Amino acid sequence: MWTAVSGASAQMQNVEMVANNLANANTPGFKKDLPTFKEYLAVREREPEPQDIPRGPIKDKDFYPLDGRDQSFVVVDGTYSSFKQGALQVTNSPLDVALDGPGLIEVSTPSGTRFTRHGSLKLAMDGQLVTSEGHPVLASKPAGLAGALATAEAQPGQGGLETQGGVAVGRSPEDAARFINLRDKGPRVTINDAGEIYAGEEFIAKLSVVEFQDARKLRKTGAQLFENRDATNIVADQARTVLRQGMIETSNVNPIEEMTNLIKANRLFEHDLKVMKTFGEMLGREANDIGRL
Repeated sequence: MWTAVSGASAQMQNVEMVANNLANANTPGFKKDLPTFKEYLAVREREPEPQDIPRGPIKDKDFYPLDGRDQSFVVVDGTYSSFKQGALQVTNSPLDVALDGPGLIEVSTPSGTRFTRHGSLKLAMDGQLVTSEGHPVLASKPAGLAGALATAEAQPGQGGLETQGGVAVGRSPEDAARFINLRDKGPRVTINDAGEIYAGEEFIAKLSVVEFQDARKLRKTGAQLFENRDATNIVADQARTVLRQGMIETSNVNPIEEMTNLIKANRLFEHDLKVMKTFGEMLGREANDIGRL
């Protein structure tokens, strides 16, 4: 019974994840989530028991030992995001950039440094270059700047943070120094393949594009943002990502594939429900019918 219950619970979580992927099939820069399942065997937590010859009446399980397989079940061990490249869509907007490669744009949030593939940028009222959610986009660190990229993230409540109305917003002075300001730079803003921003012939800044050794270690924090908690996961070599101005990266969700996964997960869920129903009927007959004999 518990094997069927655990399978139904795991498939229910799988259905929710697939449904979320389908809901974001048209969200720019969205990366679909995938589950990982783990089979659990209760017998693995016990010491091996000696196989004794039955001294009493022989039962069916003596002929067919299950070795704890009747106490096995499955769980959702975790989830990870697939960073498969999405298609590039032309927008002709000078502040839209699509990332062609494994990199992510570094942005500053009240919770610290985050990374995103959503390259639909805009200008804030004060002229700062920000994401569609209003988070400032960061420029590349100048050569010789102390501190590793990942360890520069500020934690709320620490000293030296930027404040608004006397309230700490979680951005370090180092991040504030890397904000990109395009006020009074005119409409001729160009971004080349390396992420360098020019206003006419004037060089403004270079977008900070970060690549990771294992992107599956990144964790979603909402609003198309990812968090990196492992400083050694950052690639220190020359970035391979190419930026395409006037384009955005679409979602990497394949609706047909996700619909197939949704149908499969629903059928497996129904199968487990039928198994649970069958066990319930058997237990009912055992308690009612056999008791009458």
